[in-house]
Amino acid sequence: MLPVLRNSLMPTHTPANRLISLFDRLFPEVGFDQTTTSSWDAPAAVWEDENSVYAEADLPGMTEKDVELSVHDGYLFIRGERKSEKKEGGYDSRWFGRFEQRIALPTSVDPDAADVKLINGVLTVTLPKKAEAKPHRITLKGG
Repeated sequence: MLPVLRNSLMPTHTPANRLISLFDRLFPEVGFDQTTTSSWDAPAAVWEDENSVYAEADLPGMTEKDVELSVHDGYLFIRGERKSEKKEGGYDSRWFGRFEQRIALPTSVDPDAADVKLINGVLTVTLPKKAEAKPHRITLKGG
């Protein structure tokens, strides 16, 4: 089962986020182990096929130097910071600041073979599954 993504624009101390945190502790098998802690959240998607796990995150206005990726203990971590470009005499309702998104990986992957791209504000991560995580067909032999 793929993890449930939580991409709320609410601060982490809201009643709704406290309720999600409670569900995380009470029902870890449901898939609420996806957490986001930040001043803003990057909308993301995760899926898999037979060979790889894929993740995409919307990171408008960010470049490769603004983003850090790592895989640790079954999670993909996407960290970064979006700098404010606020101009005098106006207002800006966009989200800025540091963020960290922790995405539970559905299987073991090979982070050294990752393919990562940041094109037009969309981060695309392809993580090949380790050989032991891929399905293996077993041939039946007649007796």
